[in-house]
Amino acid sequence: MIRDLGPFTPRRAHKLDTPILAMLLNGVHDGHKGRVFVLQVGCGTGETGLPFLQRFSDDGWSGLLIEPHPASFARLEEVHATSDRVAVLNLGISDISANLPLYSLTPESEARTRRGPRGRASLIRDRIAPPDTPDDVVVATEVPFLRLDTVLREIGIDRAQLVVINASGHEAQVLQSFQLASLDPSLVLVDATPGTSSEDACLDQFAAASLLPFRVAGWLVGLSPDRLTVPLEELLTFFQKGIGAAVQDDEE
Repeated sequence: MIRDLGPFTPRRAHKLDTPILAMLLNGVHDGHKGRVFVLQVGCGTGETGLPFLQRFSDDGWSGLLIEPHPASFARLEEVHATSDRVAVLNLGISDISANLPLYSLTPESEARTRRGPRGRASLIRDRIAPPDTPDDVVVATEVPFLRLDTVLREIGIDRAQLVVINASGHEAQVLQSFQLASLDPSLVLVDATPGTSSEDACLDQFAAASLLPFRVAGWLVGLSPDRLTVPLEELLTFFQKGIGAAVQDDEE
């Protein structure tokens, strides 16, 4: 049940995104007493983005991490080489099973792109570079893609407390490749662009799985109602309600 907390509206709501996301992850951890299995599709090298490394190494989380880009996967495999709780797979996920071209920048071109994130790859060429970009700047690597329900069935995974999907514009097809509700997740994070048909398709999948949709820190968030433990101490500390806490100007 969602309860009204009154008329308070933060002046810069975006500043709350990062701590809210951290509290969501803590809520999953506490709600499942640390027994959290993460299913992540499109995790890159595993060293950037969502802060899962510490969760795997120190908090006892386990997971299946799937990354299609060969170079990113090579690093991902190194990062988790000694882990007995994390499995990694080098393949793509889609609503069809086929070998598909995965586009990425050449290492030289990526090095010249100072502001762009490293290791980006997508089935959609225009998400990697403008249409007029020369072909010698963009690499097309053929990668095997499978349906996620096939992968989960072969490995024997039928539950995941946390599902994360970042597929560079292919998120809707990933969600359509398995039954989200069957995994019974408490929290789902999808990197879907607001206002697009892809986001609409993702929201349809959330509704089918009875997940409440929100937007936090650039993620489309799906919450299973009344599932997460609320970290009240963290909330009160963050909003500086502790005795003797310093008061800061909200305009800073």
